[in-house]
Amino acid sequence: MKVAIINTLYYPYRLGGAEVSVQVLAESLVKRNVEVIVLTLHEGNTLKIDTFNGVKIYYLPLLNCYWPYNSNEHSKIHRLQWHIKDLYNKQMVKLVSSILQDLRPDIVHTNNLSGFSVGVWRVLRKMNIPTVHTTRDYYLFHPNSTLFKNGKNIDPTNFFVRLNVFYKKYMSKDVNAFIGISKYISDFHYKFGFANKGLHGYVYNPVMEPKVTNSNTDRDKITIGYIGRLTSDKGFDDYINIAQKYQHCKFLAAGKPDASEESRDLLKKAKKSSVEILGYIPVEEFLNKVDAVLLPIKWNEPFGRVVVESALAYKPVYTNYVGGITEISSFFPWVKDIHSFDEQELKCTISSVTQTLRDKQNPFCSEIHVDNYLKIYNEVVKNNKMVKA
Repeated sequence: MKVAIINTLYYPYRLGGAEVSVQVLAESLVKRNVEVIVLTLHEGNTLKIDTFNGVKIYYLPLLNCYWPYNSNEHSKIHRLQWHIKDLYNKQMVKLVSSILQDLRPDIVHTNNLSGFSVGVWRVLRKMNIPTVHTTRDYYLFHPNSTLFKNGKNIDPTNFFVRLNVFYKKYMSKDVNAFIGISKYISDFHYKFGFANKGLHGYVYNPVMEPKVTNSNTDRDKITIGYIGRLTSDKGFDDYINIAQKYQHCKFLAAGKPDASEESRDLLKKAKKSSVEILGYIPVEEFLNKVDAVLLPIKWNEPFGRVVVESALAYKPVYTNYVGGITEISSFFPWVKDIHSFDEQELKCTISSVTQTLRDKQNPFCSEIHVDNYLKIYNEVVKNNKMVKA
């Protein structure tokens, strides 16, 4: 079987968990003797082809106003132009079409489509190539992909969101299988009518068990950590407030601010509040520094990779039960509602994460992940339930 995977970014680029999950899937498929091609974007002006860990990667130039996947700020007009073009980017669609004409994959697996646009789905229908789509965020609802703005979650029934949904839902009728990275995000899209003739389901992201060697008993203070973007949607503002309240604990933050002024202000406030800023560091290095993880996430996180990574390292995690995180908490008794957090409760939770609990199998291992997708690919290719244009 030849599988073409499309995702906005791929190795060595990384913005979040999507790039990790897509890379793990691609490389796991190669180990199952599947021929894998990845179509992704890069900052260059020409097509670049490379191979990494058995995966052939086509790095396409982004044919739009600017490269948005860095910390550079852009004017509202410039951003509006970018997003309007991204509704149906004819140049990107034409480029993808020409590459796929040469490759002729058995199936195409689309993921994050920002930069490519949902116009890719129409091309695949015309080429009669069955399509699986994995929804990893809220790109099909709102250009910011988070459905979170001005400190709160956006009502998905407001006029602007409904307008966006109407168009992208229509385009999704060409998708054969529509998969979420959690039951929550799958149900959310299904409820709004995406891929109404396609198969629906969910496959959890693959998450490797971190290699953590530290011992809690070596420290004078309990060390609590935050990891992620230093932004309010991730709850970094609430993390700072909690750090100010619990002076007997040490608070660390691993991550970087985004381009917004609000994020930069939060960084300044954190430093004044004795939160030690580590910058970007690998998750295993972060987990080796902390006794517990505090993630006051506000937006409806579709999955919550950092929550899973922390839980798999047997670190107590205190977070908000939003989005797909509620499902994750059912796998790990030490993933707690943030409202139960206090210093004494934390000490009890740390001591309760015993060796007995560590005998549990990782429910998010890559083998389960790739098995599930191979079943979906085979079913879609066999049935070829193409939606009529």
